[in-house]
Amino acid sequence: MKKDCFSQNFVDAQKYRECASCYLYEECTRTVYLGGAQKAGVVGQGIGYALALAGLATAFSIWGSLPRGAAWLAFVALIYALAVFRAGRESKEANRDERDLLLREADAKPEAAAVHAAHH
Repeated sequence: MKKDCFSQNFVDAQKYRECASCYLYEECTRTVYLGGAQKAGVVGQGIGYALALAGLATAFSIWGSLPRGAAWLAFVALIYALAVFRAGRESKEANRDERDLLLREADAKPEAAAVHAAHH
């Protein structure tokens, strides 16, 4: 069952009702949402790169008439592209770390439930 739940791409209404009573509900749902957040991050990173590319294109198109301004615009666009890359990488690593933690917590839950049941 765990493999089934954690492989969901989104939490649909039917699956959500079915999973609400599951002891892995929090970990599973959070993992699915983190997968969605990762996809949204990739889209956001793509938009950031497009804006940096637009800045570079604008800089090169005005180079002849405003060489100093164009140089600064190109510099800022490159710095922005590097910032987008770094933010995307850090976000991806944080997302992966949180998903790994949730999976470890889910793996530990059945053991904790078995220990609890054995003591009572």
